[in-house]
Amino acid sequence: MSDRAQAPAAVKNGFGEEEFVVAKVLSVGQPTLNQDLKASTGMVATRSVVNVEIVEGKLKGKTVDVYNEITDNPAFNVICQPGKEVVLSVITTPGGKYEVNIADYHRAPVLGGLLLVFLVLFIFFGGKQGVKSLVALVISVALIAFVLLPLSLQGFNPLIVAIFICLVSTGTSMYFVAGASKKCLAAILGTLGGVIAAGIAAHLVIDQAPLTGLSSEEAQILRGSLFNQPPRFYAGLLAAGMLIGALGVIMDVGISVASTVAEVAKNKSSATVKELYQSGMNVGRDIMGTMTNTLILAYTGSALPLLMLISQIPSNKLINLDLVATEVASAISGSLGLVLTIPLTAYFAARLMATDISNQEK
Repeated sequence: MSDRAQAPAAVKNGFGEEEFVVAKVLSVGQPTLNQDLKASTGMVATRSVVNVEIVEGKLKGKTVDVYNEITDNPAFNVICQPGKEVVLSVITTPGGKYEVNIADYHRAPVLGGLLLVFLVLFIFFGGKQGVKSLVALVISVALIAFVLLPLSLQGFNPLIVAIFICLVSTGTSMYFVAGASKKCLAAILGTLGGVIAAGIAAHLVIDQAPLTGLSSEEAQILRGSLFNQPPRFYAGLLAAGMLIGALGVIMDVGISVASTVAEVAKNKSSATVKELYQSGMNVGRDIMGTMTNTLILAYTGSALPLLMLISQIPSNKLINLDLVATEVASAISGSLGLVLTIPLTAYFAARLMATDISNQEK
């Protein structure tokens, strides 16, 4: 095996051990028309030889030449420039030889820098409370990464696992934000009520519409090539996604309403349950409009390419498409849970924080 090797543009997966490594682009050759590709497929693409230095992995320090194809489809193109870093796919064959292909841009440093800026600003403006919120966020992400995904891949019902994660995530998040207090308990109870409502709505629409959970390309790839489970599993995976997608906004509403009631109770010690409930609802109504917009716009923004693609389809067909119905169901079920969280949290907070419950009827 030489220190310099020319590798084909396409990697044959399954013929050896594949490793993804970072490499630095040293030079880029002049592009030439790929005559073989044009003759066989009619696709026009240019090919250039990119000289890279591998900076990690088993081949660290080696310099290799790699073919880089540039087609008329920008989604699959990686524009190489000297001094920039790329991710390579390195397949080591049983015979000890290796094949190298440029897999993607090395985006981790940029994303890491953006994350660092976010963390600094979050902690600077949030102070001690911001640090607690970050801890709660880390726990939520860890639950998804190390509980939901592994258990789902083992065949457990994703919806059941997602419900458990919602319970734990809500409890930990509210505890770190509000501490062991009546405000924390009220926010937890209201949030869980909203999440349960969203989960029931999601389950009913998936069952009655029905929705398969296989409308996305990723779900189809998962089922077809990696994880062949019965259809109900993917329906459960869809419901789990709806539940977790709505959880963050619902928790935000829950703690906001509970905090409002807590402040009113603190400044007006004689407030009755009815007065505290009304205060929570007054603020909750203001939050309701903006947060519902937030949830709807979040789903709409993520589906903009889809909306542009299907904008010419007749409306009676459009709304019945599995892919479109899935997005609509996600947005509406989450909004339903959000709306119900407000009165539930206001009620629990008022009952817990009123100093003289016997006065509520006076």
